[in-house]
Formats: sequence, structure tokens, C-alpha cells
Amino acid sequence: MLCWVRGDLNMATIIYVKCKVSRGFFGNEFYVVVGDSSAFVDNSNVKVDVEPDSGKQVEGQVLAYMVKEESGRALIELPGQAVVGGLRTWVPKNLFASV
Repeated sequence: MLCWVRGDLNMATIIYVKCKVSRGFFGNEFYVVVGDSSAFVDNSNVKVDVEPDSGKQVEGQVLAYMVKEESGRALIELPGQAVVGGLRTWVPKNLFASV
């Protein structure tokens, strides 16, 4: 798949990554935590079994673009507004969600 990833026309693989999910400020977004990064992400890009109650976290999966892959880990980019860290973060491959 050909994707535009932060200014680079690149071959990026779309994956889902395991994350912690809380409610965002608005009804159409979630606050997700992946590794050392967190972001507000449109809820259409997040999978949860049960929506989180206010002030609570649930396990979920967030859509991500795999930018670079190395042995045992990958550089991913989240599709949202960064809160802590940046939109890009290195994650171990065991955080990849099974499809």
C-alpha cells in the first residue's frame, strides 16, 4: 500500500497495535497509550471490546503505520494528535495485534 507518512511518500504497512484506551475530550476520539507515546486518535481507528468509562482505561488496538522494521521491533506512526512523545515510537513486535 502506498501511503503518505509525515511528509514522505513511502511504502507503509497498516497494522493494529495493542494499546491502552481511555475516553478523549470529544465523543469522536479516544486517548491511546502505546509504549512511550500517547495520542488522541479518531475512534474509527481504534478497536475496543467495551468502551471505557470516564477516568478508566481498557485494552484495545489502534491502527498504526509501520514505518521501519527491525528484528523484534518496529517503528510505528499513530494517526492522531500526539500528547506524550511523538506520533512515532518503537514498539516490540509482540504488541502487534493479531488480525
